[in-house]
Amino acid sequence: MVFGEFLPRSVGWALTIPLVLVAISLAVAVPQVAQAEFLDPYTKLYELYVRVVKLASQGVDVGEVAEHLSRALKLLELGQYGEAAEEVGRAEEVLTRLELSANTIALRASLAKYGGVAALASVPLAVYVLLPRVYVYTWYRARRRWVVVRERTRR
Repeated sequence: MVFGEFLPRSVGWALTIPLVLVAISLAVAVPQVAQAEFLDPYTKLYELYVRVVKLASQGVDVGEVAEHLSRALKLLELGQYGEAAEEVGRAEEVLTRLELSANTIALRASLAKYGGVAALASVPLAVYVLLPRVYVYTWYRARRRWVVVRERTRR
């Protein structure tokens, strides 16, 4: 079937030209989008790297994610894109899990850090208050059995 059979000749050309232009633009655009997605696998790695740096700055241990990304980068350099995509997927799963628990992990790290500082800062105060008491108690315990003998003095 041709457009010309059912429509007048001028309307058929008027519809055909825009349809051809749309088809050409789609034919040109789709491969470029697909090509950009497959030729630049490092974009996903960079996005994950930015997320890893953000988590690391919050005090979260991101060693496991870094190992996955390192393996993925090595596989990309070897040209094994499928295995690299699997590694990136694993890295993204771990990263998502860490992002969900980042606040709890950061809170625990902060409590541990500042708790240690507070304990160290309280040592001088504890020594100042407790050392004299311990000394007096020890002195008293050591000398409580002493017998005081009154000595006669000659005048």
